[in-house]
Formats: sequence, structure tokens, C-alpha cells
Amino acid sequence: MNNKLDIESHIRSFAETFVLPGRRDKWIRLLCERPDTILSQSSRLFNYLDHNYIEQNDSLNDVSPDDTLGVFYDFINEPECISFTEAIKKAKEHEAIFSIQPGKLAVYFLLDGWKFVCRK
Repeated sequence: MNNKLDIESHIRSFAETFVLPGRRDKWIRLLCERPDTILSQSSRLFNYLDHNYIEQNDSLNDVSPDDTLGVFYDFINEPECISFTEAIKKAKEHEAIFSIQPGKLAVYFLLDGWKFVCRK
């Protein structure tokens, strides 16, 4: 999963699956192209998630084993493949997406410590 195509697949699938249809194209472009402005817009992403597929779970119990690998993106650095445990630690500093199964399972971390499991 460390290759660029796999990472991009995770990022694109997150937007295609969990972002509302009316905003999907914009967020696919932002997440895949990652322009300099994405950090300033990242706080708006939560408002455009399809809330039919997300559930708040601040403890993240029973989401995935700690050593599960996924793609972590914090809107600052390039997306990277890391473990679930590492993602939880890194997300304490920024809003972030951690995609576990492309288009099926992800965690959206808000800066205030809230965590939302995205599942379809």
C-alpha cells in the first residue's frame, strides 16, 4: 500500500464515498491535487460529509486493530501509509483523514478531539 497509486486510491475513494454529491467534485479535486489552500479549507470538509455514513466514536473502540495499516492525511503533509495507532497519535495535532479500506472504512479526526468513523 505504500505506492503512490494505492495512496491516491484511498484519498479519492474517501471523497467519492463519504462527501455529499453536491460537493464531491470539489473535494475530490482538493484532496487529490492538494493545492496550497487545502489547509485553510479543511475545516469545512466535515460540513460536507454524508452523515448517513458517519458516527461519532471518540474512543475508537472496535474500529480496527491497532496495527492496521491505512492512509493518513492531515491536510499539511503528503498522505502516508501508517498504522492506526500512529494515526491516532498524529491526529491530536491536526484535523485528518485515516482511510483503512478505500471507500468502505475511514476515520475523520477533528481538531477538537472528536472522532468520526466513516463506514459504508
